[in-house]
Amino acid sequence: MPSEIVNNALLAQLVRGALGRRWRGTSGINVSSCSSVVTLHGKVASIEERENVETVATTVPGVEGVVNRLRVS
Repeated sequence: MPSEIVNNALLAQLVRGALGRRWRGTSGINVSSCSSVVTLHGKVASIEERENVETVATTVPGVEGVVNRLRVS
């Protein structure tokens, strides 16, 4: 169980890093992970950005699924 927690924390960190390299304004996006499924929360500026953030998250090695709960503001 502890290794799963570390792996989930690492996976969330890797997704945050990938998003940060792609966009500067990602501080409003929260990333969590459970059983290799990443959940995205927060606000983005457009539907296109919402979709792009999800696409980037899916490209991170180890991510098996993405739940996109980002809101367009």
